[in-house]
Amino acid sequence: MAKLTEEMKRVVEEQRLGFMATVCADGTPNLSPKGLTFVLDDEHLVIGDVRSPATIANLTTRPTAEINVVDPIARKGFRFKGACSVYTEGTEFGELVAFLRSKGAKSRIRSVMVMTVDRVRPLISPVYDSGSSEYAVRKRQIARLHELNKDLDYDA
Repeated sequence: MAKLTEEMKRVVEEQRLGFMATVCADGTPNLSPKGLTFVLDDEHLVIGDVRSPATIANLTTRPTAEINVVDPIARKGFRFKGACSVYTEGTEFGELVAFLRSKGAKSRIRSVMVMTVDRVRPLISPVYDSGSSEYAVRKRQIARLHELNKDLDYDA
């Protein structure tokens, strides 16, 4: 089992959006965004299922997954791999939903997935291969976002 560092916890808590990969019955991949991704403790992530029937079905028969959480401004993050348990009812389900609510989740939660993190690897964009600093990458990404959004009317 891997122990989550403070940096890993920070990225997950700041981003909340993870992309979870599971394996379908025919062996093909299923990749699904998970907007309710949180750190449960030093060794577990908790993910609220709002509308992911394929992910839940896959985890029921093949209970391992990978979830990637990336800071899109820094272009850095982590790949978490491990075994997953799915909760759809009962005391543990209720406690996990309460935990998600305490973190601000407002959506209807159909089930809750808990990943026991076995392995963690960093995810780092190739942009850093050129020697760019994180400050420079962040500055470039923010400028890009401003350019993409310059024509949007946020007051409409």
